[in-house]
Amino acid sequence: MEGLTFRLGQSTDFHEILKISEGIYEGHDYLPKRYHTWMEMENWNVMLAFSGDKLSSLVAFAVVDEGKTYVTRAARTLQEFRGQGIYKALLKAVTGFIRSRFSTVSRQRLAAHGKHAAYQSFRPIGFQDSLACFVKEATLRPQKRSFFESVQVESCTQEYLCDVLFSPTVAEKLFPHNIINIDYFPIEPFRSNIDYLLKEYGDVYFAVEKSLDNINAPPRSVSFGVFSPRVAYTHWKVSIYADDPMLFEAHLLHQFKHACRVIQEAFLFATLHDKRFTKCGRSVLTEILKVEIEEDWSSEAVHLYEISV
Repeated sequence: MEGLTFRLGQSTDFHEILKISEGIYEGHDYLPKRYHTWMEMENWNVMLAFSGDKLSSLVAFAVVDEGKTYVTRAARTLQEFRGQGIYKALLKAVTGFIRSRFSTVSRQRLAAHGKHAAYQSFRPIGFQDSLACFVKEATLRPQKRSFFESVQVESCTQEYLCDVLFSPTVAEKLFPHNIINIDYFPIEPFRSNIDYLLKEYGDVYFAVEKSLDNINAPPRSVSFGVFSPRVAYTHWKVSIYADDPMLFEAHLLHQFKHACRVIQEAFLFATLHDKRFTKCGRSVLTEILKVEIEEDWSSEAVHLYEISV
């Protein structure tokens, strides 16, 4: 496009990044909190599009899945430049960069709320429901029923996660399409991907169920919790993978309690999970934990897309 140029973002671009993110998501934008971290991470980049000398659009992207995939996040376009094809041209610039630097990459993936015309050329590869609530105090509400006697959820180490849960026989049962979607970042169950998450977030909380009936049985559920600061708010984002409602509820309660201990202030608690468990998740949040559902954050499914490059 005439007058349009592209280049990779640098740390010195931060003030321009703040301008393009100003007012986005009413204080829930994560880009300003992540930008400097991404600048320091291997295989993480932010591509900028300039119309003349004005930053008009950007997108962040990371090469993951042991070099097979790049994932895009944090797409932004200034209001005055929307509808002009700039973002489409920006994605072409990203693809060109990827092809020139990463010969093993064969696909792009992303996670987004709802179905968008911009992704018509992408192949849907799954979706999850979302539930969110605003926790106004850092203490867990009194519970009206006890935890499940047959299920105990506990933290696990990165080594256990990668060695046991990421083993092919366990992972194929836990993760649909062999994808884990953590805070809108779809990745495959590889140790290297967990290393990227730890660098980005500083910490990730892993939890599994411990069966009291058969301690040698492989786990049938796992959840991931991440502390995710935003411009004006704090989020605790949870992804839960389970094969029955009891396990899902146990993880939901466990992650909620852990988040309250970690954050110690008002925060948004949000989950990604199988659609089958949304009804019981609403019940846990409203009837047991006594919090109100944030419908604006819970109304649309999160869709996963991919396209060959």
